[in-house]
Amino acid sequence: MRNVSSLTLVLSEKCNFSCPYCPQQKGKNTLKIGDIFDFLDLLRPRLDREVWLGFYGGEALLSWPLVKKTVAYAEKNFKNKFRFTLTTNGSLVKKEHVVFFKKHHFDLVLSYDGLAQKNRDARSLPAVEAALMNLQQHYPDGYVINSVFTPDTVPLLAASIEQMLKQGHSRLQYALDLCVPWAKKDLAVLETQLGRLANMAKKHRQKTGRMPLENFATNGRKGIFACFAGRDRLALLPDRTVWGCYLFYDLLGHDPANPDYARYCFGKLKEFIALPARALAAKAANYAELRQDYFSSEKKELCGLCDDLERCAVCPVTAALATGTLAMIPDWTCRIRRITRRATSLLNGAATRLT
Repeated sequence: MRNVSSLTLVLSEKCNFSCPYCPQQKGKNTLKIGDIFDFLDLLRPRLDREVWLGFYGGEALLSWPLVKKTVAYAEKNFKNKFRFTLTTNGSLVKKEHVVFFKKHHFDLVLSYDGLAQKNRDARSLPAVEAALMNLQQHYPDGYVINSVFTPDTVPLLAASIEQMLKQGHSRLQYALDLCVPWAKKDLAVLETQLGRLANMAKKHRQKTGRMPLENFATNGRKGIFACFAGRDRLALLPDRTVWGCYLFYDLLGHDPANPDYARYCFGKLKEFIALPARALAAKAANYAELRQDYFSSEKKELCGLCDDLERCAVCPVTAALATGTLAMIPDWTCRIRRITRRATSLLNGAATRLT
């Protein structure tokens, strides 16, 4: 196992939203502060020079005392080791949180779906928009807005991003719900929306010198994607199990009888602490097999034989949440990846329409 560069603490299974695209199951499990301290202390010899420490939920701000105590412990006992990030739906963000985020240099991810937010939780709109205004005024460079679109809401994608740009939000990214089928008509709408988005981003970059959409901030390099979960990153879940990435828990954590559970779970925290080096390396080796050239489509076509191999990256767990098989990619995901690459090409002035 490599030195660890990213840790995720999934603080609780509790959430005040019920987003239709979220794969997480709600529950009552919550981490204890002692578990977090033990997890960090155990990994001390394996920590990289700089480590991202992420707070996640459920809704992370429902466990606010855990966030504050963890940051205090990390800064006292791991001098300048961690960079903090937190993901929130924004509905509970108050000024005290923003002050804390700014003081400790958090990189905040705020989940807000723009014009599609009403499809997600209409009651939350006033609170989330107030939080965005607060962040914009007091911590403008400390947050990124992540907007998720489904086949039903994708017609709102470009207009949502345009509205947020007009409101002055400078760091934006979109995500697509790939766990559900995208029909041909949905893909056609997506292509139109991304075309509008690419033109919008290009004009914004020409005017301001900044790329507002992180999806388009690509360096153009090619290579074979490999999942780094379980190799240089780990996650501690509310039931005190340890995984290479919290998404593996969403896929397998509620089904211990699944053979892949034993393959990818490092065990409960106490078991993880006592895990021999050879067993730890064996688990990490299982994760190391999750490479794009080892993946396949639902049609049993190997990704390693695809012409787009070095320009494609698909999360193996996200694919499995759709197909039921780890690293088996649904056809609509392949189509979406090609459409997004075309949009990036359009941004750089060299696109042809996808057929």
